[in-house]
Amino acid sequence: MKDIVILGESHTRSFSYRKNMLPFFMGSGKTINLDNIKVINKALNNIILKLNKKECLIFLYIGEPNCRYPVRNNWTPHWDEIQKGIDVKPYIDKKYLQSCIDRYSNINLQDIDFILTPTGAYDPVQPALHYFNTLLKEKFGNKVIDIFSKTVDKNLKTLNEYKAKDWEKDPIHVNSKISQDFLQILKNKNIINNIEDYESNVDGYFGTHLLRMQDKSQFGSYIIKD
Repeated sequence: MKDIVILGESHTRSFSYRKNMLPFFMGSGKTINLDNIKVINKALNNIILKLNKKECLIFLYIGEPNCRYPVRNNWTPHWDEIQKGIDVKPYIDKKYLQSCIDRYSNINLQDIDFILTPTGAYDPVQPALHYFNTLLKEKFGNKVIDIFSKTVDKNLKTLNEYKAKDWEKDPIHVNSKISQDFLQILKNKNIINNIEDYESNVDGYFGTHLLRMQDKSQFGSYIIKD
């Protein structure tokens, strides 16, 4: 049995509070995104140097912020809707997202075992995420583990079971149900042997900004400091 290490921004928190699963928060999506490859490579190197790579499966989980920003040319289109009452429409900046995929190849993936498709819970971003993830799978093939497709219906609307219970306080992140789906996918692909090795430490599913644990970050993910 190997530890599962998930590297990324705030979306890694959906994988918190499981045995032998280590989600690392490398920074906010304003920093850890595909416009900042040098920053990502530095953060990856800083963490991976501290891991026993023979005892880990390492997953990279980034890209949602790049799909979200073009929707209204800011990081928080969800607050435009929820707090300001603005009607936010889906938007896919295909040229920009293709450039993000091109830059993905400049990440040092030598020690990354698999790439996770980015996910989110905010409906206006889902079409862009679908487009991005299609490109991602075309680019990296079997290195990509698709968890995004579990979270949306045929109209690319977020399934309610993946939303935080108090959705208006966290409309961006899927809840921790995705971690159970993720493990089932790994089991089906024979990447892991037993889902039980990664048993949850909490009952039920939780939204990513709701729990606290003293020996991790305030959201349950790990942080490596320089």
